[in-house]
Order: sequence, then structure tokens, then C-alpha cells
Amino acid sequence: MTDTATYFEALSALLRERGMPHTRVDALVQELGTYAAEAGSSVADEFGPVEELAAQLTEREGMGSTGGTEGPGAEADHWVWTADALKEVRLLEQFGAQGWEVERLDRLGRFVCRRDRRRPMRWAYRRESVSHRNREERTEELAPEGWELFGVWGPLAYYKRPDAVLVGPESQLAHPPAPPRRHVYIAPWIYVWVAVSLLAVVAVAWRGALGIDVSDNGTLVGALVGLVAGGFLGLWLWRTARRDQPGRDNGETPD
Repeated sequence: MTDTATYFEALSALLRERGMPHTRVDALVQELGTYAAEAGSSVADEFGPVEELAAQLTEREGMGSTGGTEGPGAEADHWVWTADALKEVRLLEQFGAQGWEVERLDRLGRFVCRRDRRRPMRWAYRRESVSHRNREERTEELAPEGWELFGVWGPLAYYKRPDAVLVGPESQLAHPPAPPRRHVYIAPWIYVWVAVSLLAVVAVAWRGALGIDVSDNGTLVGALVGLVAGGFLGLWLWRTARRDQPGRDNGETPD
């Protein structure tokens, strides 16, 4: 039996011991298994110790120590997704308007979301570039407006607030769309750019492949810096052209 199978068997047993309904246990384990397969890392690295994960899940589901009585969290959809930095703000706005609340960023920087099935509410998001030293001060500045820090990824800080802060009960959704099937929103050109960059690095390292004397470290570094700078310039031009195309703001999910 693989480590993954052992981990999820132990998780299922712990969740049932804590009174979570069997159908919900099966659904959660299936979802987590899908996320782990997509991440390609070990389940222990992805989710941490199985006992801690079981405690977090039961607490989030509103189970507490009251046995099998389902709390508000049990009446929620759960979903995890990731995107490249150029589109994640737009996606946060789009999915927030569909009632998805981001609870946290996981260890891989993915957005862990939930949506109440009984009373889905719209959520608003913002991303701030702020240093660790100034993050607490910035969070305090935003707090009076209802913004709450829910995650940090490098120099980026992510905040959320319910739309009810501004519009009250009107923020509730009558007919929210079905949960998205996709979990990854990374543009194909990024994979192509990474592959081309790696090939270029190999070519530069291979003596004489590009006519560059690789014994000259300055020349090699200069070539790599030029490659990265050229990639970012091409990225900026491509994104500008795409943004200027008609019909790009029609509410569709970005590619």
C-alpha cells in the first residue's frame, strides 16, 4: 500500500471518529486526493501531519465535539485553485462575485475557498505589494474598511471583505453558478516560456552552441539576464495586445 493510500485511510478514519458524516468524508478525501495528484508532491508535504489536517477539517466543517450534527460549514462547497500572478486578481474578483470566500493560501500558494450553499454571499478582494516590516501597519489601515488579511505569498499580501459591508443583504446570491471544474489557471505561454528559457540556458552552457565563450562568466550572466529581460518585455507586449483586443472584458474566465 502506498504512502498516499495509507495517509488518506488514516484521514478517513480520524474524520469519522470525530463524527463527520461518511458521505462528507468520502467527498473531502476525494477532493484532497485530486489536489495532491495535481501538486505532484507527497501528501505529508502537501497537507502536513494527518492528525492536524483532520482537526482542521472538522473544525472548519463546524463539527467541533458535538458528534454527527452538521454545522454551517457542512453546508458548503470547497474548492482550491491557482493562477499566475498576472490574472489572479481578476479571477479573485470574478469568483468572489460568485460567492467564493478564500479562507487561506496553502503551502503552494493556492487559494483554498468555500461557498455557503444556503446563503452564498459575494466577496471582494485586493492584493497589496507590501514588505514584511510594513504589512502589519497596512493591515491596520485597511481594517476599518472591513478588509481582512487571509494570506501572504512573498511580498504580496491578500485581503478580503464581504460585499455585505457595503451593500448589506443585497450581497446575497440567489442563483450562484456551479463550482468550477478547473483548478489551474496558468496561461499556456508561461509553460512555453519556461521551456524555451531552460533550453536557452542549456544551449549557452554547452560550449560554442551559441557562439558564446562560456568561460567568460560575465558574458554568460549577461546572456541569461538578456534572456530574462527579453522574456518579460515580450510578456508585457503580449499582455498589452491581448488587453486591447475587443471583447476581452466580457466576464469570461481568462485563458
